[in-house]
Amino acid sequence: MTSLRTSSRQSGPTSPASRWRSSRAASSTTPSSSPSNNQALVTGTRPFAVVTDSTADLPDEWRTRYGIEVVPLKVIFGNETFRDRVDITDEQFFRRLSTATKLPTTSAPSPGEFADVYRRLARDHDGCISIHLGAQLSATVQAAQIGAQAVDGFRVQVIDSETVTMPIAFLCKVAAESESLEAARAAVEERVPKCRVLALLDTLRYLEMGGRLSRAQAMIGTMLDVKPLLLVADREIKPVERVRTRSRAITRMVEFLRGELPVEHVAVMHAQAPDEAETIAAGLRQDLPGQEIVIGEIGCVLGTHTGPKALGAVYIKK
Repeated sequence: MTSLRTSSRQSGPTSPASRWRSSRAASSTTPSSSPSNNQALVTGTRPFAVVTDSTADLPDEWRTRYGIEVVPLKVIFGNETFRDRVDITDEQFFRRLSTATKLPTTSAPSPGEFADVYRRLARDHDGCISIHLGAQLSATVQAAQIGAQAVDGFRVQVIDSETVTMPIAFLCKVAAESESLEAARAAVEERVPKCRVLALLDTLRYLEMGGRLSRAQAMIGTMLDVKPLLLVADREIKPVERVRTRSRAITRMVEFLRGELPVEHVAVMHAQAPDEAETIAAGLRQDLPGQEIVIGEIGCVLGTHTGPKALGAVYIKK
């Protein structure tokens, strides 16, 4: 994690709000945080900005409420390049992916794109915290660091989240609710080692196409209807177990997360599988009364490697 300097420009329109849902158990009486009850949440009064990238799968409500800047990664089909959730929607992406004979590639934002963003933010802020996709998975953090160095007189704290998808959004929310840049960095760095992503893949095809699995292994897994559960934690992608049948794997996801309690934040992510995401969330609500459980969609960049119908239980441990 590196402390650097910089400034910028916004990355495009927000995604449709229907991609995200948030729910609490009926017994909850704890209100959601809002700008009216926390001055640090009001973009105009917070002295520092918060920046992330599109792999955070940031809920649109949070992006608006906290004024978080989102810099898109890119997904490339042949000679066509699309900015994640700017030039292509999740639905359009997965439709193309399902018929692709060759896996699309992905690329990080350039240092220049980050520098543009930081320069714009420098007009109205004293500094910013920039939280990104794990460095073990992408060059995004490095690009942000280089971009920050190109902007003089603006303090940028670049944070390697060491993870992917919604835990990054949780870290952004924590940062945005902090009273100072120093407090934001401390709060985020404390939570980075506690971020977890438990993923269920519906098919091994996309791991095979990406060269992460042999064709023979993928064929055997498909024939046996094996559903791999993977855990992203401690800078690694770790196999948890391979479960026969998807329904059993979904049950196993809930059981696994129960063993991880207590958690500070939790969400259920899906790639074109909203009903099953709701099933997982319903199972978790029994063990997390009163806790907000966000249901959201996996975006194009992560979806390139997971394929459609992937599911994820993502959380930050207490």
